[in-house]
Amino acid sequence: MAARNRLITLDTETTGLNAKGGDRIIEIGCVALDGRVMKSTKENHLQIFINPEREVPEDAVAIHGITTEFLADKPKFSEVADKFLDFVRDSTLVIHNAAFDTGFLNMELERIGKGRIEDYCDVIDTVKLAKKLLPGRAVSLDSLCRYYEIDNSNRTLHGALLDAELLAEVYISLTRGQDTLTLVNEDIDNLPPMPKEEDCVIIRANAEELAEHNRILDIAEKKSKSTPAWRKEPNEPAPAESAP
Repeated sequence: MAARNRLITLDTETTGLNAKGGDRIIEIGCVALDGRVMKSTKENHLQIFINPEREVPEDAVAIHGITTEFLADKPKFSEVADKFLDFVRDSTLVIHNAAFDTGFLNMELERIGKGRIEDYCDVIDTVKLAKKLLPGRAVSLDSLCRYYEIDNSNRTLHGALLDAELLAEVYISLTRGQDTLTLVNEDIDNLPPMPKEEDCVIIRANAEELAEHNRILDIAEKKSKSTPAWRKEPNEPAPAESAP
C-alpha cells in the first residue's frame, strides 16, 4: 500500500476497554494537519459523539465525563461511518497507542460490513515512535506534553478531540529535525547553475509559524542552557577560549 501524505491525529473515547467484549465507541476526535501545522479551522477538525446502544459505566464516565443521557439522542456509528471515513480516507492516521483505537474502529466497521480501518488509512503509533526517539522516558500523552512543554492544562478529563489536538502538537515535536541530506550520489561537477536572485521567490514565515519557531527555540535554549545559533547576531564573535 502506497504511503498516504495527509496526516490526521485521531483519538477515541469508549464505554470501556474491551472492544471484543461489548464495549463501544462514544466519541471520535480527528485533527488534520496542514503540512506540519495544526490550524484551528472547522475543515481540519472532526468531532463525532456516538450513541453506543448500551449504558456507559460510571467508571468510564469518571474518565471522560460522557454520560448515557448525553449520548441518548446522538447518532449510531452506522449513521456516521461514511462521514468519518470520508474525512480520514487515504490519509495516515497518527494515534497514541494505536492498537487500542484501531481495535475499536475495526470492531465498529466490521459490525456494519465496512472492512477495517487499515483498508482506508495507514497508521502511525506515537507510543512506539516516542519509545524509539526518547528511550527510557515515560511516553504517556501527558508525559510527552510535559517534556515538550505543551500546555495540557485543559485536560482535566479525557476527550477525543482535545487529545487529538494535543497529539498533533506532540507528533510535530517528536518528528521535528533535520531531514537526511546526502550528496554521495551527486555529480558535483555537473550540478545545475544557481538561479539568479531576481528569479527566486521568497516565502516568508507568517506570524503563526514565527511564534511556533520561537517556542521551539525557547525550549532549546532552556534545555541546552545556551543561545541557539538562530538567535545569535550575524557578526556576533565566538566566545573567547579560556587560558590554559
